[in-house]
Amino acid sequence: MSQSTLTSGERAPFVTDAIPPPLRRRGVTSRQFLAAALIGALVLALFASRETPGWAERLGDSAFDHRLRDIADAWVTSLERLGLTGPHDRLRDAMQRVLDWQWRGDSR
Repeated sequence: MSQSTLTSGERAPFVTDAIPPPLRRRGVTSRQFLAAALIGALVLALFASRETPGWAERLGDSAFDHRLRDIADAWVTSLERLGLTGPHDRLRDAMQRVLDWQWRGDSR
């Protein structure tokens, strides 16, 4: 095929990843990406809810850092009041059981 018979999609620049060109052309819209990012942030906030104040404590000592601490504390308090800390607690308990099992099973 000559260069003039290729479409603009077929003349895509050379890339070194493993994504096939047909899949590369079928992407998501910016709205779909934003929705996925927001859903991911919400899931992360649910599963890491109890760790947020500890993370905020390790920030600096500026006014912005103090404001973030207040927001983190309010977030955890709200989740506790709504009863939504269960996913974090169950995940933490499961990981603790796995770690306990791992250390007990080691006979060296």
